[in-house]
Amino acid sequence: MQRILEFFTQTTYAQITSKGGSSVFKNPLGGTTNFTELLNKVLEVIIAIGVPILVVFIVYAGFLFVTAQGNETKLEKAKASLFWAIIGGAVLIGAKVIATAIQDTVGVIGP
Repeated sequence: MQRILEFFTQTTYAQITSKGGSSVFKNPLGGTTNFTELLNKVLEVIIAIGVPILVVFIVYAGFLFVTAQGNETKLEKAKASLFWAIIGGAVLIGAKVIATAIQDTVGVIGP
């Protein structure tokens, strides 16, 4: 949660500072020097935001199950909500796994 707060409290756009008549762009992402670092930082933010949202949707699906009280249409809606919440969680985890696999592959192939 601290990383999310730090990300949003930092300036998220390039700031221009003047040094002796020339302009210098400051990196808004805090020192990323290559694409893999950028990808990791973006995925960290997406996962940090996505996991609490995922938990809310799973709790919502549980609430739908409890309030269905045997009603078939409500149970189907609850099952669908839980199914799509699990799919969303798999996408979150899968994105990080795929990014790591690509980074490892490029690291082996690269110089």
